[in-house]
Amino acid sequence: MTKLRGKVSWFGGPDDVGVASDEGLAFIYEVSDAPHLFLSEQPPATTGLARRLDPETFYIAMRWDYDETPREMLLEEVALVRSIKTGIAMTAVFPADWGPGIEDRIADISPGLMDALGIETDDEVEIIFPYQGEADRLVTVAITAPEDVKVKVTVKDTIK
Repeated sequence: MTKLRGKVSWFGGPDDVGVASDEGLAFIYEVSDAPHLFLSEQPPATTGLARRLDPETFYIAMRWDYDETPREMLLEEVALVRSIKTGIAMTAVFPADWGPGIEDRIADISPGLMDALGIETDDEVEIIFPYQGEADRLVTVAITAPEDVKVKVTVKDTIK
């Protein structure tokens, strides 16, 4: 198990101009490798998987040691990310890439995860990977509602 504490930033999705429009991911080669991480359509004027990441999905990039965390493990396990500032913690955070490129940061996370944690670039987080806690797996819920009904689902995870 790896437990780290340090600064984070965000990456991925159609609005990430810090990655090239054709940039891929380090250990995910096709959408079918981890379909839950991606938008259903490739964003216009892009071909790379980094821009196709769904920014609302909770994913993470770290400087993985592939001897300790091989590709298969990264595709099967989840992380816990906890904000030092807000105390909010989220599980079912999926490894998606290797990074960040800036040395003083320990991870890049999705914009949606950053929002859910109530943090901004360079705020501190604590990361546990792989996370084996009580809420360590993604739960899929299917909700069918008429088009004129909006459904909002809120999931909270408290770490004691």
